[in-house]
Amino acid sequence: MNNENQSVDGGEQDGLLADRLRTLIGSRSTRAAAKAWDLSYSTLNNYLNRGTEPSLSVARQIAEREGVSVEWLACGDSKETPIALDEERAQWHVKSQPAPVSDPLEFAWSMVFSSLDKSEKEALLKLIHKEGIQGILYQSRLRADFVQQLNMLTPAERELFYTQASGLMSAIQQASRASED
Repeated sequence: MNNENQSVDGGEQDGLLADRLRTLIGSRSTRAAAKAWDLSYSTLNNYLNRGTEPSLSVARQIAEREGVSVEWLACGDSKETPIALDEERAQWHVKSQPAPVSDPLEFAWSMVFSSLDKSEKEALLKLIHKEGIQGILYQSRLRADFVQQLNMLTPAERELFYTQASGLMSAIQQASRASED
């Protein structure tokens, strides 16, 4: 039998695989952990939220990168815990999980926020602070209206629009460069 296609089946498990993955993710975003483990975000999200299990080769890859055994990842053997990892890795591990969220909107917001990397979170917070939620929503509505109007144009009208807009952008950039000199 090919071990690479077997899934991790813990049998007698100490907790859930998803809980152990969350422990390994720690304070990182799900997206950052997926990147560190060479997984797609959606694949890791399926492991965490849909009950799917990684293949043995993927479990080995995660365990190796996080410095835990495949046995701990698969079964949650309490003799081995990621909390006892070396200090370099310990920054990513937490002893407890955040309390579950009962409000669906709060849960959705939490999922979106946790999927962002640090720079994306900082950019989002700066945008909210600078523009405010109403400003962001207003800009979003303006963009949606613009796209809707653009889609109503015929292909020839759309091509003319893009040509004129491109020319206008070039003129603005040239004027900006000239004013800097």
